[in-house]
Amino acid sequence: MRTRALLIAALLMAAAIVFAWARRVPHRPDAADGRAGAPRAIGDIASRAIAGKRVIFIGLDGADWSLLDQYMARGVMPELAKLVETGASGSLKTLQPPLSPLVWTTMLTGTSPLQHRILDFLHVNPVTGKREPITSDERKVPAIWNMATYAGKRAGAFGFWATYPAEPVNGVLVSDRLFAFLYGEQSPPPGVVSPASLDQWARDGLQRAQQRVGYAEVRAILPWLTESEFRGAAQIVDPYSHPVSGLRRILIETSVYESLGRDWFTREKPDLLLVYIQGTDSVGHVFAPYAPPRQPSVSAADYERYKDVPEHYFARIDRLLGEYAALAASTGSVLMIASDHGFLWGEGRPETLSSAANVTAAKWHSDTGIYVIVGPGIEATRGHHASGSVDQVCATLASLAGLPPGKNVAGPPLPGVAPIDAEAVDYAAHFTPAPIPPSRAADSNPENEEALAKLRALGYIGASEGHGRPVGTRTAGSLNNEGLLLKQQGKQKEAIEAFDTALVVDPNLASALWNLSDLLYARNESLDKSDALLIRAFANGLPEGTRFLIGRAIAYQRNGRVDRSISLLGQAAAARPQDPEVWLFRGRYRVEQGDCAAAIGDFRRAARFAPANPAVYASQGLAELCAGDSRAARASFERSLQLDPNQPKVREYLRGRIP
Repeated sequence: MRTRALLIAALLMAAAIVFAWARRVPHRPDAADGRAGAPRAIGDIASRAIAGKRVIFIGLDGADWSLLDQYMARGVMPELAKLVETGASGSLKTLQPPLSPLVWTTMLTGTSPLQHRILDFLHVNPVTGKREPITSDERKVPAIWNMATYAGKRAGAFGFWATYPAEPVNGVLVSDRLFAFLYGEQSPPPGVVSPASLDQWARDGLQRAQQRVGYAEVRAILPWLTESEFRGAAQIVDPYSHPVSGLRRILIETSVYESLGRDWFTREKPDLLLVYIQGTDSVGHVFAPYAPPRQPSVSAADYERYKDVPEHYFARIDRLLGEYAALAASTGSVLMIASDHGFLWGEGRPETLSSAANVTAAKWHSDTGIYVIVGPGIEATRGHHASGSVDQVCATLASLAGLPPGKNVAGPPLPGVAPIDAEAVDYAAHFTPAPIPPSRAADSNPENEEALAKLRALGYIGASEGHGRPVGTRTAGSLNNEGLLLKQQGKQKEAIEAFDTALVVDPNLASALWNLSDLLYARNESLDKSDALLIRAFANGLPEGTRFLIGRAIAYQRNGRVDRSISLLGQAAAARPQDPEVWLFRGRYRVEQGDCAAAIGDFRRAARFAPANPAVYASQGLAELCAGDSRAARASFERSLQLDPNQPKVREYLRGRIP
């Protein structure tokens, strides 16, 4: 009997130990159930994990306090206002360049793009040699869902950049390619969901979202829209080319991922849920040009049609946040919201740079995103005065969920969240990149073409992408972005090498031409090469290329090198002879050099391309005075004053210097 009693006591003690361990690290049958390929907890990581809290993370691409503060103050976003009032919030400094695949991967891994290696929207398929959207097998470090799996936690992620093919996790991963085939609505490619047993569930959710967003949904935002106009917009092959079709697609995409995420969390009650909403950025690229106040380039009719779309869309986002807040409260979870960067919605928006054109789309992004954290143990800050960096998001999520800190994972957690007092673990040592996409070897992949078309439509890649000589799987854009990151780290020689290699891949990539030119100029080396690169960038449509060019010319002039200014502007005039600013500035420097007759010719060229610019005629008048032609000078000054009467200096010349 005594032996039996001792045995029972030992069994009870063992059960208590197991129960205590289960409370510390939740056991899930599919975390380590012995099935081939099933993701497993890692003992030395799981042993350092603590119970933590359930965490719901909502990623709002491009969300910006400057807009959201207005909406909260006006009652458009009351749910967000409650979250800000009751939680900790602040701003997040983004990366440069602020491109979504780079920044979101940094947010979810806690590492620089130089480490995680997601450096562009595209890579090169090594089998077919064609450009295709970046895939998850390029990522070289674990993301937060991998870390959670290693710690024995259960996680789900929905819709994030560079997650196709979906990698195995202890939970579910629905990749960004479930709804990247935006043209023709073909079926998603294989491998968009892991585990495969949930693939049909995700596809059914996609079909429901497409059916849900019909005429009534879109007309609720565009009350003037007729049903025939809606049907026509739904058939547009390039949906982002038209505001109505673009809005429909944004609403579908938003619905797909948030509804799948909410459904899975409600059923499974995981430790960590992550849902990405791209629409908060896409709606900016499509509709920010129409937002108040009206820009000169927008017609009064289009302004009235579309000016209220962002407000209506963000009101829907607010209701979405309210639903997730209620879900978090009912399950004792922490709700965290964050964005990768901000967006220029009102004053300060680019007036001449398209929000949906290659290489200018990112010019509409601002340097700071947002974060809000609400739930058990989070002290209210009643405002968002705190600040952090996008690379701290991963450490914040890990700390909230009870994961031990990671080696080489940026920290500490964002203000409002305490770090876990535990030894850092090496998550990366256990990481294997995702499997190669099943479609990689395909000669013709319509899903890739559809995804590429979307990126072009939103302005993230150019129509010329796909031409040039790749370096492995690297694109010119990838190498150019790497050069920018290296430059920020002070590694200038390595940056020069990256820019040079980008130009081997694509000799006409304007941003790489400018970045290399600017770096050489800053180092005061190879100035002839630097100027030649600047001219090539200018000729290839560098955004704000005229401003950069004139800035270089002014810098030379101030350093006593007017000869270089005139030479640079002469090359620019030959490259793009219809740019009036080039002729105007070259004429001014020629006057300074005493070559007034040649300057008059430059000003006349400028007037041909900018006949309504009063500065052109004022400058021409000065050159004509310099050349001794007072009659012509008077006519030029008078023409300038007709265009802009408020020019005291020009009136002074007319009164005192012209007989």
